[in-house]
Amino acid sequence: MTGRFEITFPLILTHDASFRITFTLESGDTLEFKQGVYYLQGDNGSGKTTLLNMLALTVGRIGGAAGPDKGTIKFDGETYNAKSFNYIRAAEIREKSFCIFPQKAFFLPVSTRDNYMILNGSDRQKAASFSAHEYPDLLSGGQQQKILMDIVLDEKKPVWFLDEPLTNLDAERRHYFWMTLQKAYQQELATVFFIDHWIGEKIKDDKNFEHLSTLRVVTENRQKNSPPNIDSRHIEIFENNDPQDFFGRQIQQIQKEMSANNRPS
Repeated sequence: MTGRFEITFPLILTHDASFRITFTLESGDTLEFKQGVYYLQGDNGSGKTTLLNMLALTVGRIGGAAGPDKGTIKFDGETYNAKSFNYIRAAEIREKSFCIFPQKAFFLPVSTRDNYMILNGSDRQKAASFSAHEYPDLLSGGQQQKILMDIVLDEKKPVWFLDEPLTNLDAERRHYFWMTLQKAYQQELATVFFIDHWIGEKIKDDKNFEHLSTLRVVTENRQKNSPPNIDSRHIEIFENNDPQDFFGRQIQQIQKEMSANNRPS
């Protein structure tokens, strides 16, 4: 099955010997993500973004050994920290299979067309739809979010990592976002990871979301001549196995909101 992750815990990442983050399951020692939508809920600083970045191969030791210092991550049966895995293979997987929507919009100081060509220039016909004169850093936050969606979200890729994609979006752009997701899920998109406070307000009463697992996350900061600073938090993971229904209801709700806003007073 395309887009399948298998994780063995404890999952440990160490950075510069001064920072260490450990993920463990409250129950069991393995977790599987397959086709569907997964929502990560937790306090700010609980490690949600770090976990997604580990799955997306954007943090961890890559080159000779990739991924976590302990524990394993497998994507479609391929283990990140196997001896044969290196930074070239990591780049190939990202290019072929992953769309990564970061928490903060990042653009180079060039036109939107050049940003597309540099960040995701796999479709020259699509590149022509971007402006060769407009610079994204001069746009509003909501406009930047939409440009970033157009650049990084590719319906041909099976896994999307979405880190607060709805921030700063008005109703029209939220509608565009859900339409983009719905269209992609009808094509190659199989697995979606979400971090977003807006969705967190929705899932409590959503019949299609079920609690999948709880992660305990321990961070350790060690500074010279100081005792270690240790913090423990939790991440709740929810799974939705009927994404099309979820996407459709978001679209309908926003359409009603837009109609109400456009109605003469």
